[in-house]
Amino acid sequence: MKKLIFLSISIGMLSAFGCTKEKFDGTHSFWYNTETSDDLLAYGVAELTLFVDGAEIATIDAYDHYTADPGCGTGNFVYTDKMFKRENKTHSYRIVDEADSLIFEGTFQMQQKESCSSTKLDLTF
Repeated sequence: MKKLIFLSISIGMLSAFGCTKEKFDGTHSFWYNTETSDDLLAYGVAELTLFVDGAEIATIDAYDHYTADPGCGTGNFVYTDKMFKRENKTHSYRIVDEADSLIFEGTFQMQQKESCSSTKLDLTF
């Protein structure tokens, strides 16, 4: 009986403390400039689709571009993830065209210190 009471109290304390962790939205933006957009169009690429950790995030038109880093939370693609305050996450990404040909790939890290970060995409044909 004492073990049962102790177990019940332990589970109650774990669930009470488990709910106190606060999460925040971390964002990572991907963008490219006019030169990259022109190169994509010259190679016949019309659409790009972003996958993060194997999950499809979004599809955009290849002609959309920025002349400079668009800043926090905007870009050609924006990935948002719920994170705990002291959590760091490493994600893999790949961007394919409408024929499922690989155009960009790599990894990025989301950190507690930077609730927002970005990656400039450059073609390396």
